[in-house]
Amino acid sequence: MIPRIKRLFKKVEDFVICAEIGDKNAIGVEYPEARKTLYQYVIKGSAYIHTIDQDRYDNMLIDDNDRFKLFDVKKFIHSRVILSSEEDFMILGFNTTDKSIDWNGKIIKESFTGDSGWLICLNGHPIVNGKKLNRFDYAKVSNKFYDVQLNDGIIGVFTKV
Repeated sequence: MIPRIKRLFKKVEDFVICAEIGDKNAIGVEYPEARKTLYQYVIKGSAYIHTIDQDRYDNMLIDDNDRFKLFDVKKFIHSRVILSSEEDFMILGFNTTDKSIDWNGKIIKESFTGDSGWLICLNGHPIVNGKKLNRFDYAKVSNKFYDVQLNDGIIGVFTKV
């Protein structure tokens, strides 16, 4: 059987949430025009991101060893990218819709007071302000207090720079 990668995309205003679900030994390709991923979160497994641009070769391992790790993969924007895996994986991505606009991203571990950006449930079923979230749920962050109960879930907050 040939290993496969399934890709899912959800466009929300000025960002895109994506997921790649793949088999062990799968290989995926992204072209410079399409590569808009700024951050990746690994739910399961691991994969290498490789660039194969003429003037440089670079790679990065992203894995599920730390459930609170958000991988900054901005250095791969505008690059030819190959994703390769040595085990089954599920990886989420936060993408800009405009490569000229930068975003900051972080994992939330406790309650916080927001000001702007977007809150995204990356995994599990955390509870925010009394509402149980599911993977891929999102909400615009406003200037208010967010009561967070992780409940074994993972939440990311993303703001424009």
